[in-house]
Amino acid sequence: MMELRRGVPAGVFAWSHTARSPGAPATFSANPDQVALGRALGMRVTAATLMTAEAVAAAGLLELASHRFAKLIHDVHNLTTRAIARFLVTGQGTTETERTFLGRLGVMAAAHGLSSATLNRSYFLWRDTNLRVLNEEAIRLGTAPAVAEEARMIIRSSADTGILRIARAYDDWMHVALAKDATPIALHNGQAHLNGRTLATAEVAHAVRSLA
Repeated sequence: MMELRRGVPAGVFAWSHTARSPGAPATFSANPDQVALGRALGMRVTAATLMTAEAVAAAGLLELASHRFAKLIHDVHNLTTRAIARFLVTGQGTTETERTFLGRLGVMAAAHGLSSATLNRSYFLWRDTNLRVLNEEAIRLGTAPAVAEEARMIIRSSADTGILRIARAYDDWMHVALAKDATPIALHNGQAHLNGRTLATAEVAHAVRSLA
């Protein structure tokens, strides 16, 4: 796994490592340029998500994936962009529910037999698309260069930490499979099956919660 920039991740996901409340941190000080840029990014969440989905499709990353899994990736990309826009405006990090949802992508990828490399590439495409959108808005707004660079750093760092969180969920689920005689996980009607039985929702949730 790639080394995180500057050794310590920054931004919306890094701040959330110690967060217990969805509210903004007491030390947050709103910079007008940053707030304006965050709001502009928030207005383009849908467009950025669509652009990412088109890039993922063009790269052929999800050609063999189910519609349900493709939608999950779409929703994760949408959530992550919204979280960054919110962070820029309010300083609010991700909630436990949001982080659990992100980890679910790794669990479902393992259940679907999708490679971690494919997940990583999809997240890199998300990163590049959001950097493009952010740059467009920074130019349109005349955002101070230092503020724009800080926002770009948050996007890059969030991509790094998002990949790590998903990879941990992926590996954790694979360990579950290995512990059960490494029997391949199959999907039937959108549900994971192992050793001929349907895996309970609680089992999937336990695999994700263990990452917290």
